[in-house]
Amino acid sequence: MSKKETFSGILRYDDTPLNGSFPFVALITAKIVNNIKLVGRKGLEATELSISGTQNSLRGSYVSAKYIARTNPDFNLYGADAFTSSKIDEFIDKIAHVGKDKIAAFVSDMNEHLTLRSFLVGFNVTLADVALFARIKLNKEIQDEMTAKAKTIPHLKRWLSYVGALPAFAESEIAYTGSKPAATTVTKKDVHTGETKVVEKATPQKGAMGWVGNFEALNLPGLVEGQVVTRFPPEPSGFMHVGHCKAAIINNYYAEKYKGKIIIRFDDTNPSKEKEEYVENIIKDIHTLGIKYEKITHTSDYFDFIIEMAKKMIKEGNAYVDDTPVEKMREERELGIESVARSNSVEKNLELFDEMLKGSEIGVKSVMRAKADMKSVDKAFRDPAFFRCNSTPHHRTGDKYKAYPLYDFACPIVDSIEGITHALRSNEYHNKIALYNYVCEILGLRVPIVSDYSRLSFSHVLLSKRKLQQFVDKGVVDGWNDPRLPTLQGISRRGLTIDALKEFVLSQGASASNTTIDLGKLWAGNKNFLEPACPRYNAVAKQNVILTLTNGPATEVREILKYNKDPNMGTKKVTFSSRVMLEVDDASQIKENEEITLMNWGNAFVRTITRNEKGEPVSMTGELHLEGDFKKTEKKLSWLSADCKHIPVVLQDFDYLITKPKLEDEDDLDAFTTKVSKFELDALADENVLSLKVGDKIQFERRGFFNVDKVGDETKPYVLIYIPDSKYKPQGQALYPFKKVAPSPKPAPAAKAAPKK
Repeated sequence: MSKKETFSGILRYDDTPLNGSFPFVALITAKIVNNIKLVGRKGLEATELSISGTQNSLRGSYVSAKYIARTNPDFNLYGADAFTSSKIDEFIDKIAHVGKDKIAAFVSDMNEHLTLRSFLVGFNVTLADVALFARIKLNKEIQDEMTAKAKTIPHLKRWLSYVGALPAFAESEIAYTGSKPAATTVTKKDVHTGETKVVEKATPQKGAMGWVGNFEALNLPGLVEGQVVTRFPPEPSGFMHVGHCKAAIINNYYAEKYKGKIIIRFDDTNPSKEKEEYVENIIKDIHTLGIKYEKITHTSDYFDFIIEMAKKMIKEGNAYVDDTPVEKMREERELGIESVARSNSVEKNLELFDEMLKGSEIGVKSVMRAKADMKSVDKAFRDPAFFRCNSTPHHRTGDKYKAYPLYDFACPIVDSIEGITHALRSNEYHNKIALYNYVCEILGLRVPIVSDYSRLSFSHVLLSKRKLQQFVDKGVVDGWNDPRLPTLQGISRRGLTIDALKEFVLSQGASASNTTIDLGKLWAGNKNFLEPACPRYNAVAKQNVILTLTNGPATEVREILKYNKDPNMGTKKVTFSSRVMLEVDDASQIKENEEITLMNWGNAFVRTITRNEKGEPVSMTGELHLEGDFKKTEKKLSWLSADCKHIPVVLQDFDYLITKPKLEDEDDLDAFTTKVSKFELDALADENVLSLKVGDKIQFERRGFFNVDKVGDETKPYVLIYIPDSKYKPQGQALYPFKKVAPSPKPAPAAKAAPKK
């Protein structure tokens, strides 16, 4: 081993097949203390730390690990005192020498020991955890025993899942055991060139939410490092929702992966729907997503150029102006019948187009259409409309323009002149790819590469901006950032972390296969990020039951950990006294002389229960029994001292806004709107919540995770929103006993800001 006691660089180990834990335990330990780079078993480089051994040299692994731990005492891997070190040694010895005939008992013992414990020894990862993890991962008999006992070892499974997700453990497992799935080859046809070739299917990487999706599914040509330019083109007609976030994240993924650029471009071609308010909030959301864009542009920046391109099409006989009534035009397109206006002369078409630009009486009745192919099987090619009039002032250009390009015309033009190399968009536009290419080709512009991916679709969730706008306008929700809406600002208030959202999108990959997803999967992934990062607090309903402990202590304040699994979170002040407040629903289940556990304190006997005329408990007496065995009590209850400073909190929960998993176009939105979708509980917490800020995420013991939505004080309540998880069932269960909150009245229409000139 190197003489250096500070390890860095690449940990090297030999290629000898080993059936023990050597050098896996040392590998994980070194990774923990120094975040060293890990490489596979072949092609290893020279390093500062070389751990090698021979067949069956199991003990050497632990000796090496102990050496690393002792020379890096700040990590507490070998304990902070002699007693803890001895306990760790005891576990290591047991783990190292478990025989085949003792595996069943060993698995059961480990599960029993981890009941109400996060780690084998103390409150952080130690060599004992490292040794057990390595032993399980390298011993098939233990794995088989755990599979057989899967339903009876929940604590061992929980521990293994948590520890195995920690970077040092996960990366070491891949590096040492080669557990990363092998790449495979598949035969693919290039959709752009028609060429068939054998390609290596990219191996997905594992993240906190599962396998990260395969982004080679798009089979994109032209992905040259340093030359890729993508774009995210939102229409400023509402706030960004999770569907828009997917588009932004995927386009940004390719820009970052190939060291290219991403441009944010506002598709502001419909002034009837667009507002500066939406522009400002979309930019805010893009920053929230952490997207580092090259620049922000607007389609309106190019209106004059697009108008010239329209005139070019007319002059070259590739477009005409049509004043056919809308319904008749729609019918003719459906039947493939050419409009009589199709035979207009170039001069007449230019004259009518000028009328459109003026917004004259005849101009507003007309649209400019491409002279494509009215008999095409692809109905998108049946003389699509490219320009139409709109008298509403534009939020940026005011009343300068009276006619505006449609998306199908403007998008390919601006993509081309802005240098976009890859236009990635959801597959709702799949049937428009050929039309996109046609616009660029007919105008003699460079043709970007276009590809699509699946839209996000969740059960019981609307992603239609038009319908979301209805919820806002009718007062069903309190605005575009309401926690019930799937907007980025709404789900952020609900407690979704940006890391979880990004990984969820990446886990879907770039597949074009449409599926409807259970929203619980998104919240399940979010919980993986919350669990190790949230401090724990206590809150009880404002209506509670006081248990008086006859042998309880005088009022005293103690410092305890905010989260037992992570001392780095610091401590909180907890008041202990002879009077404690219990939840009403908990108290109603207690029987006289029953022994209960007061969480993070100890056991107590409830001796007497005073009830009202309805039989409901109103007060209790009992005594502490701190030497009692908490494993034997049925009820483990959260509590709050009745003698501490109480801070009012309002806990909120929300139901789905629609009662049907998926609305059809013909469905009446009002008929399927949930009548009451907001629930509240008035509760009390201790003074620790006074340090919380908006956006902080905590866990109230036995209630779940909450996001701080509004900050209060000693008289004005804090407002916290319940963060769903994978088992989430709406309608306020997390807040029992809750109260329903009626929908807000329809808000008065906001005054419109004067358009910019």
